[in-house]
Amino acid sequence: MLVTDLIHSCSNDKVAQAATSCIGGVFAERVRAVAQENGVSEGRFVAVVVRDFALRAGETERAQLAREMAGCDQPILSGLRRVVEKALEGGAQFADDVKALSPPFLQRGGGLSFDGIARLRAARLDAR
Repeated sequence: MLVTDLIHSCSNDKVAQAATSCIGGVFAERVRAVAQENGVSEGRFVAVVVRDFALRAGETERAQLAREMAGCDQPILSGLRRVVEKALEGGAQFADDVKALSPPFLQRGGGLSFDGIARLRAARLDAR
């Protein structure tokens, strides 16, 4: 239930922006920097990451996230941080040219799927 709540709430750009601000600190700065590099708002970037997680995470990954969220004072923020940090791992996942990404990209634990990168690129174009 917590993971579903996370997905439903943080798939919205404005909610994702507010949640990122609530977490704050180095996390928010890192999100801000990557969002700027991709030409989108922080909220849009986080919402794309959450939607991508919703589409590609299997039951095992969702159950693991639910266990990590359970018992936290702020479970939604804790879960959001984990999902976004996992997407940011490695720092090289976000590219304009999806074709430039090789198959090992798909096997990494973090990053966005090809669909997620395409949604991020579309969001950047919409922001212009």
